[in-house]
Amino acid sequence: MNLQVTDGEFNYPGGRTLFVNVSFELPPGEILAILGPNGAGKTTLLKCITGLLGWKKGGTLIDGKPLNSWPADEVWKHISYVPQARSLVFSYTVREMVLMGRAPFVKWFSLPTRHDVKMARWALKKIGIEYLMDKSCSEISGGELQMVLIARALASEPHILVLDEPESHLDFRNQILVLDILEKLAREQKISCIINTHYPEHALRLADQTLILGKDGRHIVGNVDHVVTEDILRDFFGVNVKIIVLKDRERQVRTVLPLTLTMNY
Repeated sequence: MNLQVTDGEFNYPGGRTLFVNVSFELPPGEILAILGPNGAGKTTLLKCITGLLGWKKGGTLIDGKPLNSWPADEVWKHISYVPQARSLVFSYTVREMVLMGRAPFVKWFSLPTRHDVKMARWALKKIGIEYLMDKSCSEISGGELQMVLIARALASEPHILVLDEPESHLDFRNQILVLDILEKLAREQKISCIINTHYPEHALRLADQTLILGKDGRHIVGNVDHVVTEDILRDFFGVNVKIIVLKDRERQVRTVLPLTLTMNY
């Protein structure tokens, strides 16, 4: 499915405008990374894109059709949203939590089908957390919970996957695991992904496009190589950085090294 945002604008009542005229198009199988300093509105932007918050101006279109004209139950059959991990009050097991990802496909007063159970099991295996299946979500670590939420999203077989800082709380190994999974889903299954991240090097690693929000309402969006540059990162984050290119086997890896704060930020 093709996702498009046209002239998106948002501000909270009585508050400052977070962003204006945000426009981009995300074809099937591409990845968009959203970067920006704390308070710039990255999570708010994700909620506007998915319809969890209403745009003040502009809107989201799916296959050319305004998102707000879709029935809610149809929207969540195509879009999966992974929020930042939070502690859970209810002691669902990991198996039950991931099976909840099938909710848009389960009719009222019906039980999950064999296919629903199969897809939940597939998602657990895909993320590599089958060993957590029977544990309570209230007893696992924040990083493990983040992996569970990603598995829950995958269980719904989404066309568009939207993730709010999916690498937060994760160690190095699991950060790479999640990035590799997202890249594989996009390239092989043509799932479009939007990832909100604090790590510019993660955008360089897997994104096709990058959108950077600034605290002053500015933004820039485009091809990742044109947007994630030393000059633009310095401008939006107030940090002098150096982008270093390393070679790992047959793959080039770019990392972003922060050096000093700028004087005029």
